[in-house]
Amino acid sequence: MARVTVSVYGTYVFRWTEVSGTCTSSADVTVGFFEQVSANAGSGGDECDFNFTLSAVQGTGTGTWSKVSGPGNVTFTPDAHKNDATVTVTQAGEYDFAWTEVSNNCTSTDVIRVVFHTAPVVNAGEDVAICRGGSIRLGATGTGAFSWTPANLLNNPFIADPLATPAATTVFTVTLTDPWGCRNTDRVTVEVRDRPTAFAGEDQTLDFLFETDLEADPPGSNETGEWSVVSGSASFTDINSNETHVWNLSIGDNALVWKVTNSTCEPAADTVVIRINELVLPSLITPNLDGNNDFFVIKGIESLGRVSLKVFNRWGACVFTSNEYANDWDGKDDNGNPLPEDTYYYVLKTDKIDAIKGFIVIKY
Repeated sequence: MARVTVSVYGTYVFRWTEVSGTCTSSADVTVGFFEQVSANAGSGGDECDFNFTLSAVQGTGTGTWSKVSGPGNVTFTPDAHKNDATVTVTQAGEYDFAWTEVSNNCTSTDVIRVVFHTAPVVNAGEDVAICRGGSIRLGATGTGAFSWTPANLLNNPFIADPLATPAATTVFTVTLTDPWGCRNTDRVTVEVRDRPTAFAGEDQTLDFLFETDLEADPPGSNETGEWSVVSGSASFTDINSNETHVWNLSIGDNALVWKVTNSTCEPAADTVVIRINELVLPSLITPNLDGNNDFFVIKGIESLGRVSLKVFNRWGACVFTSNEYANDWDGKDDNGNPLPEDTYYYVLKTDKIDAIKGFIVIKY
């Protein structure tokens, strides 16, 4: 067996001749000598999504891309014969791709590796609220390099936990870049709240009346209010309503506090004083129709329930009786006759307190 070597690629015809005596026989064989193709798949690399542009060097033959290994399915676009096709995978991980060139009967293959990475996991933290003029330290988590915006509101935008000092409610965005250049973002809202204010309403003075209505300023957005007793006593219809009814007040000063909070800033508080006067019964009336002291007026009679009044002269004779007294006795007897100037004595009975005895002077 002989080996033939040629100096130029091409098609050659070789003849084998056999001679035996005067007899000769020949046979031809055609041999094609072709240059061996050399596939070059280009470079692999790291990819931050599921698409990678391949970069094989197109040779003289017909090239074809194929998957050698990898965890997911692949698609080549526009087709697998394009040297710079885009390969799309269905799952992240390491993939080996082969570029195979065929020319005549010659074949060459080159393999590259592409690692498809998922976006890095980043968490900017929970939304928070701060008081106006305050600051808060943010806290992102993840592995890689951090970058925050807006940077002008942060002491250092390139760390995971910068100090934020916004003047108004702001959305901060953090971008995390991993060692392969892959990026992901997350956002956190820092709400800026105004400091609460509180006004419990005007002080009140009541004559022997043990209930009233309170009217504090209402709480603002994101604020709640609550009533409490500092001194005296009180019961509230709704302890959290700025407008509420209060009862069970005590004689003297009852100090009630309206406190407003927004769960972020220092609470604000204001105090209203409800003063309850003792029951006042006059000792003199001057029923001369001048508009002053014309009637026996009991301040706070409204709180006494049903009231009866009996008036006696100095000899013990009953001169006036009212079973439903309404501050309307003007010094006249039961017959409507003006009583003479003198000192008289009364007995006041109510549903709610013990009977009260006293004297009243009539003077014209």
